[in-house]
Amino acid sequence: MRTVLGRWAGALLLALAALTLPTHPASAAGIDVQCLGTFARTFSPPATTTPQAITVTGTYTYGTCPIGSTGTGAETVSVTLSCLTLGPGPAVTETVTWTDATGGTSTIAWNVPVLVTGTVTATGTVTAGRYLGDTATRITSGTSYYAGLPGCLLGTAPITSATGLVDSLLLTN
Repeated sequence: MRTVLGRWAGALLLALAALTLPTHPASAAGIDVQCLGTFARTFSPPATTTPQAITVTGTYTYGTCPIGSTGTGAETVSVTLSCLTLGPGPAVTETVTWTDATGGTSTIAWNVPVLVTGTVTATGTVTAGRYLGDTATRITSGTSYYAGLPGCLLGTAPITSATGLVDSLLLTN
């Protein structure tokens, strides 16, 4: 009799567990876009040793995308800086134009980026357009303005532009 009761109790526990446990695993955040590329920034007027109001225009080419569409991005910001204070930059808004058949744009509000040994990491949110609400992460490196720094510091060559690599653009939902 105990054996029969034990089997029934075990079957009842299994049935209750089946009712309370989820039937599918929790899903991880989905990746909408994962790209590599390049960037270029221009400084107008050029950066010198004297801090001044400068308009920085950034263009991004997201040309290698194992996930999602390729695209191009653009951002413009006015800041006070000099070649002594060039760094990762302020919070900006970028508009990405997607080049696939779906097309459209995404507006990304980037937070103030973090600079660690030549690598700049920015996080933000897609605030409008395609992928609205996605979390955005962009990692860039290889900024060429380091090569122009000696001439700028000596006052012989202001910094007019900078280029580098987009190591990663990632949009996740």
